[in-house]
Amino acid sequence: MRHLRTGVGLGLAAMALVAAALGVTSAQTLSPDEVRVTSHPYSPKPTIRRETQLVQLEVVVRDPRGRAVCGLTKDDFEVYDSGKSRDLSGFSVDVATPSAGTIQKPAGATPPPAAAQFPPDFDPSRSRWVALVFDDINTATGDLARVKIAARRFIEQAAANGDRVAIFTTSGGEVLGFTGNVAAILAAAAEVESHPRASPAGLAPCPRITAYEAYQIVIGNAMVLQAKVAEACNCSGGPGCVGEGLPNPNAGSRSGRSPNGADRAVVVQVQAQAKQTWEQARAASETTLAAIQHSLDQLREAPRRRMLLLASSGFLSGTLEDEQDDIIDQAVREGVVISSLDAKGTYAETPGRPIDEPSEEVKPSASSTILQIESLGDRLDSLDSSMARFAESTGGQFFRNNNDLDLGFYELGVAPACTYLMGFPPAEDGKYHKIKVKLRKKTRDFLQARPGYFARGKPFPTRPEVVDPLEAEVTGSVERADLQATSSEAPGNVAPGGRQLTIRTHLDLQNVSFRAEGDRRVQQVEFVAALFSPDGGWVAGTETVMDLALKPETFAQLSKTGITGEMSLEAPPGAYRLRIVVREAMDGKMSATSKEIRIPQL
Repeated sequence: MRHLRTGVGLGLAAMALVAAALGVTSAQTLSPDEVRVTSHPYSPKPTIRRETQLVQLEVVVRDPRGRAVCGLTKDDFEVYDSGKSRDLSGFSVDVATPSAGTIQKPAGATPPPAAAQFPPDFDPSRSRWVALVFDDINTATGDLARVKIAARRFIEQAAANGDRVAIFTTSGGEVLGFTGNVAAILAAAAEVESHPRASPAGLAPCPRITAYEAYQIVIGNAMVLQAKVAEACNCSGGPGCVGEGLPNPNAGSRSGRSPNGADRAVVVQVQAQAKQTWEQARAASETTLAAIQHSLDQLREAPRRRMLLLASSGFLSGTLEDEQDDIIDQAVREGVVISSLDAKGTYAETPGRPIDEPSEEVKPSASSTILQIESLGDRLDSLDSSMARFAESTGGQFFRNNNDLDLGFYELGVAPACTYLMGFPPAEDGKYHKIKVKLRKKTRDFLQARPGYFARGKPFPTRPEVVDPLEAEVTGSVERADLQATSSEAPGNVAPGGRQLTIRTHLDLQNVSFRAEGDRRVQQVEFVAALFSPDGGWVAGTETVMDLALKPETFAQLSKTGITGEMSLEAPPGAYRLRIVVREAMDGKMSATSKEIRIPQL
């Protein structure tokens, strides 16, 4: 079945709905501050995300044109853990409904797949919650300016499609909470500025030790250490070095010199500078990862589709593998797709110092020049490794090595049509395990999945499964009558190919508790309507929430007449099971009913 659209009347329509439920005359009015009605699509979370003690994989299969491949089953996949085949303990399919499918594409962009490429229950109208994270710590001012220009178009079109967007920075956390107000989002994004925590050149102009070079020295890369010692010798110009610090075959440890002919004091100085430089860079990377984690925490409160879009020039994350793995685990568990945009674009760099960087009037050593040439590729890969890993592991995409950042935001904004969620029990040896996911049948399709995980050194603590009681009732079939609620439904005509089903649910308030706040009676009531196919498959759902703050006279009247929630679903003609659940927030009392219905042909 195709889930087309869900909705409920808001604003003045909602006020008219409640007034009708009160049965008051046209001369009487209901104060706007007494009731607030909100509505959004409802669907149960994929079951695999509840398997919190499993290694969770979020796998996207794409064809050669980059389109998500749907319709696969558990038997189509093979999963290997450090080379050993693993049986899957959990498997489910998460069907996405990317509103970005209607975004106007930039020139040269590959259009998103046609609706026919999506699974039957694909719905391009459902909105998403997008956390737009600007890495202002690690992105230079020029790069950030270009990113902000490209982000403007993405924000305008995402908001037009009904998405809720929040703005975060790595230096300051949340700048603007989730909203559909395009003016507010654009204003918040415009205020983002670069806030670097460290100089790209390191702590001193000579020897120039970048964060990447410092990390290599700290982990014991002798070639990098030798090149920087040679550069230090050129800087000092003292008698402690031979030539450019090149190897001195006659020098040894007893002479007080290092094997490259430099005084050990020079070597110690370079190692100390490298250590301080790396500690500074590592602290900035820790702050960056913590900010991404905070953005994920905020997305946890989002009701449905979730995406985190990270724009960054890249940051070093060596020795921070555990922190990255925690982010991936949470993203997969919460159903968040992380996509990354490399703000550097097409990056070209010549050996030597950048033009705008202060320098000593010292000719760089030959070994330093060779090092810069040979390490450029590895350094850029190291800067991008976290962004690539986040995207690969959560079903997102990584846009890099391209100056068309407008195209980048467009491509990243198109969520995959379907994602395969898998899980297997983790190892307990405290080691890093590489993961390989394959298709049993050889095709030209390629897979995105997390590359590995860090096994804990001891078993996971046993924790009970936490399931939202409302969701348990929606997906269940048993009748429940803590509350007295009755429902009626009526079909109507909509666009060709579908029928609208209007559901009215009346709730008796005699058995509902209210909290006193001043002269008001406060309560929240949730109404959920869901359609299931005859074989139990999910088709469509919508949720309406009424926040009540009733005046004494209104409360007295409603206590006698009750309230009515109205919801609407659209689905093709056919047979369905309709499930209606009502929950009040004070005591958690619920009503749950099911009935077999048929939506007639037009």
